[in-house]
Amino acid sequence: MKKIDIVRSYWKSEGEKDLSEILSHFDEHAKFSSPTMQLVGKNNIKTFYEGMVNGFKKIEVTPTHWVEQNDEIAVEYDVILVRNSGEERFAKGFNLFEIKEGVISSLRCYFNPADF
Repeated sequence: MKKIDIVRSYWKSEGEKDLSEILSHFDEHAKFSSPTMQLVGKNNIKTFYEGMVNGFKKIEVTPTHWVEQNDEIAVEYDVILVRNSGEERFAKGFNLFEIKEGVISSLRCYFNPADF
């Protein structure tokens, strides 16, 4: 499977708000970083995604540009988020994925937290 297909599958599972499927994309010892947190291990990453799954009615991520090199893929994306209150948000971001043996071993997320 191509790296972009793994990324699309990961975002599809986010859109379906399927926590177990989201987590299936991560290595047990994966690293996750964003402007607001640094997490290590699938159990810690799970806490972040529980908040996403429970905090939004809709999560729709569309990759717009990407480049791959070795085990890494850098992806620019657009995202539409609908909060449980019905408030809709649009944001852009950039993620750097490291994918080894078909799963995410490292995910570095770059976005404006105010957009979320």
